[in-house]
Amino acid sequence: MDISVLILLGLFSLLILFALLGNLLVVAAIFYDRPLRRQPENLFLVSLAISDLLVSILVMVFAAANDLMGEWTFGPAYCQFWICFDITCSTASILNLCAISLDRYWHISRPMVYVRYCSRRRIYYCIVVVWFLSALIGAAPLAFGVGLKSENSMEHCEMDLPLPYAIGSSTLSFFAPAAVMVLLYTKLYLYARRHVRSIKTQLHQLRMSRWEKVSRHLPGARRASTHVTTETSPTQNHHQRTTVNDQKARLTLGVIMGTFLFCWVPFFILNILRSAVQWKVPKEIIMAVTWLGYANSALNPVIYSIFNRDFRRAFKKILFDLFVCCHGGDATMCKSANRLGVDCTAERRRSTRSSEAVENNNMCGGPATRMALMNNNEHSSSNNLGTPERHSQMM
Repeated sequence: MDISVLILLGLFSLLILFALLGNLLVVAAIFYDRPLRRQPENLFLVSLAISDLLVSILVMVFAAANDLMGEWTFGPAYCQFWICFDITCSTASILNLCAISLDRYWHISRPMVYVRYCSRRRIYYCIVVVWFLSALIGAAPLAFGVGLKSENSMEHCEMDLPLPYAIGSSTLSFFAPAAVMVLLYTKLYLYARRHVRSIKTQLHQLRMSRWEKVSRHLPGARRASTHVTTETSPTQNHHQRTTVNDQKARLTLGVIMGTFLFCWVPFFILNILRSAVQWKVPKEIIMAVTWLGYANSALNPVIYSIFNRDFRRAFKKILFDLFVCCHGGDATMCKSANRLGVDCTAERRRSTRSSEAVENNNMCGGPATRMALMNNNEHSSSNNLGTPERHSQMM
């Protein structure tokens, strides 16, 4: 086998595996972690993860087989359905990103209106609309009889898209949602910038008012300056925190829009150019821009989840529970320890420092964990009460 094929096989496999596991982890975190499950806006992330999961399973696997073997071996009928799946799932992923930007804009810019009107039921309606539009765009080639290319029909699975459909589908699937996202995230950044500036103005006014109050009671300017410095140090710390948060928000918005545009702009521009000028594009360029768009499905879990503290905490819990189960630990004891507020991971690290602790604590946790569980069992048996409900710790 050619070395280039082996390299492509490795890259495709890693991308598919990363997209599959990352989006599965997002869905599991939302349904596993109670604080995340209680936030209605996370339903958009579930919908986004499901669309990216379908891209990795129904689209990327067959695209990898087609590109690696150099021909389509799954029949002409499934070729049409595969292209419809590709259009539907990719469009659903992009429209879900647009819905997330709308949700975040209303949540930050108009929080009172958001709390009043944005219910779980309305979010379900929005998700249904996203998937309905995606299915409508994806099924259009079959509905209007856009078939396979007549020449070498089974050499590659491609559809001869007419220019009106290429422009219309690209506009609805990408250009219009991208314009909405750029507009909303720009307004969010400007809103955050004005908010930070207003905080700086209020802090400056607070410092000046304190200077005036202190200067009235203290005769010396040096003495007054000392008191102003000591009293305004908390506000200076707050000023530093707001500056850091502003930079973090700027970085997050830049990563979100930069990744999205970098992954999808080349594909949709090439999609229109191929239909407009009948350009014979080299196979390598088509493969590169197509997989660049697929890569967005693998990057979405990282961008929209790992940057969030709640998701990082939920990921740690899920991965640790899987680690305990795979290594023969007592997952029930570990969960009970977490309910009591005992850090199972820290206890395991302490217990592994000595061989005796490892032998005595082969289950999750150290002596503190077992003592806490024993005390809890004694308390529950004496009072006939269940285990206290787990409280989430926000990181």
